[in-house]
Amino acid sequence: MKQYKHSMKRRRRRVSPRVGVMLAAGAGAAVLPGFVLAGPQVAYASTGSIVFTGYGVGSGSGASQFGQIGYASLANLTYPQILAHYYSNTTLASQPDQLISVVLERATGSPAVIYSPSPIDVNGETVPGGTQVKLTVSGGQVTAVEATAATGCAAPPGYQALTSSAGSMTVSPSNLPALGQMVSETTGTALIWCEPGGATETVRGTLQATVNGSGQQVLVNQLGLESYVRGVIANESPASWGLLGGAGPQSENWGFQALEAQAIEVRSYAIANGNQFGFADICDSASCQVYAGMNINLGAPYQQLVDLAQSDTAGQVLKFSSGAVALTQYSASDGGYTAGGAFPAAPDSYDSGCYGNICNPWNPWSPSVTVPISTIEAAYPQVGTVQSIAVTSRNGLGADGGRVLQLQIAGSSGQVAVSGSSFAEALGLPSDWFVMSGPIAIANGETATSSPSTGQGGGFILASSDGGTAAGGGAADLGSTYTYGITGLSGSRPLAAPIVGVAANPSGAGYWLVAADGGIFNFGDAGFYGNPYTYGITGLSGSRPLAAPIVGMAATPDGRGYWLVAADGGIFNFGDAGFYGNPYTYGITGLSGSRPLAAPIVGMAATPDGRGYWLVAADGGIFNFGDAGFYGNPYTLGYSGLSGSNPLSSPIVGMAATPDGRGYWLLEKNGTVLAFGDAVFYGSAGQLGAPAVGIIRPPSGGGYSVVLSNGELIGFGAGLSSPALSSSTTGHGAPIAGGAAF
Repeated sequence: MKQYKHSMKRRRRRVSPRVGVMLAAGAGAAVLPGFVLAGPQVAYASTGSIVFTGYGVGSGSGASQFGQIGYASLANLTYPQILAHYYSNTTLASQPDQLISVVLERATGSPAVIYSPSPIDVNGETVPGGTQVKLTVSGGQVTAVEATAATGCAAPPGYQALTSSAGSMTVSPSNLPALGQMVSETTGTALIWCEPGGATETVRGTLQATVNGSGQQVLVNQLGLESYVRGVIANESPASWGLLGGAGPQSENWGFQALEAQAIEVRSYAIANGNQFGFADICDSASCQVYAGMNINLGAPYQQLVDLAQSDTAGQVLKFSSGAVALTQYSASDGGYTAGGAFPAAPDSYDSGCYGNICNPWNPWSPSVTVPISTIEAAYPQVGTVQSIAVTSRNGLGADGGRVLQLQIAGSSGQVAVSGSSFAEALGLPSDWFVMSGPIAIANGETATSSPSTGQGGGFILASSDGGTAAGGGAADLGSTYTYGITGLSGSRPLAAPIVGVAANPSGAGYWLVAADGGIFNFGDAGFYGNPYTYGITGLSGSRPLAAPIVGMAATPDGRGYWLVAADGGIFNFGDAGFYGNPYTYGITGLSGSRPLAAPIVGMAATPDGRGYWLVAADGGIFNFGDAGFYGNPYTLGYSGLSGSNPLSSPIVGMAATPDGRGYWLLEKNGTVLAFGDAVFYGSAGQLGAPAVGIIRPPSGGGYSVVLSNGELIGFGAGLSSPALSSSTTGHGAPIAGGAAF
C-alpha cells in the first residue's frame, strides 16, 4: 500500500511514491459478516453520486499535527510526552548532523538559474555576487553560462560561457560553512534559486544540476540535516502555534512543545527515508516533507520559534529498540484515533477543534466529499455498471467502526474486493475512514464502538462512592450496596463511609467493594473473610479508629482472601492473604511522626502467585513486599514527586501489575500512564471528561483501561473502552471510585 500524507498547509490528492505500512486486520479488526454482493436483476445507469463523510486525512499512522498542538497547548504535555503518545514503541536517541540532498521538484525539466549576494563557486569557477548563472543539462552534459551583468534574478543583457561538466554540476557559496555550522548560514551568503514563474527560494548549502531516471533535468539542494529541519518545521506545522497556551517550559508558551515534536519527527523521517531517488534522498513537496529553504518570508517572531525548535532538539531522533531510526509518519489529522501499523494505535482526544485561527476540517470532514458513480466505474472498469458497495471489515477504532480495511464493489459485469486505502486513493478521499450514502445499494459495515479502543479484553465492574455498581464487556452486575438495603451516602440507612475500591474474584463470578472505613461488601462467589472491624477497629472514628482511611484492596489469586491498604500504608490481610510487610516495616511512621511518607498511599497490586504486593503513593513512590520486585518509579525517570524541580503533572491515583508480575503501570490523575519493568506502554489518555481514578488490565494482559470518575473507560491495546455512565446508572450518580477487570 502506498502511503498518502497531507501537508498542514494544503491538501493534496497526489499519492506519495513512498511505500507505507499496511493496515493490519488482526485481532483488533472488526470483520462484518453476511454481505451478499450478487448484483440485483435490474439495470443501473451510471448517474448520480456517492457522498462520503469521514474522519482524518492520510493514513493515520503516527502523529496528528492538530492533536499535537492540543496536547501541547491544552494538556500541557512536553514534546517527549507528545512523541511517546503517538510513537509509543520508540525512544528518543541522539543522531549526529549529516548531509542530506533534497530534490526541488518545481525545477524539474527547466534550466536552473542561481545567484547569491556574495561570490559563488561553479565547478571551480568564481562568479561575482549578484550575478546569475544558468545551468542546462543536455545529452548528459551540464553547461553553465554566466550573466554579463549583476542583475540577480532579473533577465541580464546576455550570457557568456562559463564551464561545463559531464553528469552533474554543483554551485556553492565561496565560503560554504562546515557541516556543523551550516545551520547558521545567512541570507547574505546563501544561494538563491530563481524559480520558473518569478518566485525565489533561498537555500543553505549547495545546489546541483543533474538528471533523474527519466533523463529530465533536476535541481538538488545538499545541506546539513539540521539546516533541512529548519526549512521544514513551519511548512508542516504553523509556526504561530508556538505562541498558543500559557507559559510553559524553556521560557516559551506550551504550544512551542508541538513545534519541537514536529522538529524531531522531521529529522527522524528524513534519516529513515534513506536515499529515495538515487540522485537525492528526499523531495521538497508534500509527497515527502514540505521544504522551503530558509523560509525568508516567515518573519518575526515565527522564524525565531522555528530556529529554537530545531536548536533545542538538535540531534534528537526517535528509534526503535533495534536501533533503527523510525520513519515517523504524520498527517494533519488522524480523525481522533491513529491507525496503528508501525506504531501502536492510540486515541487522540485533541485532534478535533480549533487552535488559534486554524480549525481542523478533517475531524469530521467538512465538507463531505461527493464522487460521481461514473468516477468509481472508471477506477474499477471490471465491475461494469456499479450496483452496490459494501464495507466488509473495519479496524474497530473509533466512530462508525473506524477505518475501512476491505470493501467489495459489485456491478453488472462482476465484483472486486479492494482495500479501504486503495479505494480512498483511487477516489481522492482524504482518508480510508468513511461511510457512504447514495442511490445504489450501500452497506457501511459500522461496528458498535462506544469509545476508541481495540476492545479485546474481558468484562469489568465499576463501583461508585455511594456503593452503586455497573458492569460491562459481558460481565454481570451481581449487586451493589443498595442490594443490602443501604441507601447510598445519605438517606435512612446510609453507608458509614464512601466506597473507595473494588476487586474482582479471579473466578470471574464475583467481586468485593471496600469502603474507606474498611467495610467489605461481597457479591457473587466472592466470600467474606473479614474486615478491620473483625480486629476490633471501629472504622474512621470511635474508641479504636483506623490510623488512616482505607484506599484500596487486592484479591489473592484463588479468590480466598484479600488485602486492604490504608492511606498511611497499613496492610490488613484476610483469608489466605499473607502479610509481607508495610511501610512501617521500613521505619516509616505513616502520614505523620518523625519519618512520615512523602505522600499518602493511593493503591496496591498483588503479584500473580499472591506471595507479595506493591503499594503506590500519590507521588509515585513504590513499596514492594514479599516476592514483588522493584522495577522503578517516577523518581527513577527524573521526576521529583509532587513538587521540586521536575514534579509530576498530576498525582498518581492507581496502579496495575503485568500478568507475570515483572512490571507495573502507574496512572496519574490526568490520564498519563507510566510503565515500568516489562509493562508495555500502550498510550496515555488525552483530554479527559473527568479525572482518572484507576487503571485496570484484562487478565490476559496486552493492554489496559483508564477508568474515569464519570464511568468512562478509555482502552489501550487490548483494554476495553466504554462510554461515561448516566447519572442514574449507579446509585445516585456519585463519582466512580474504581473498577476491576475479569
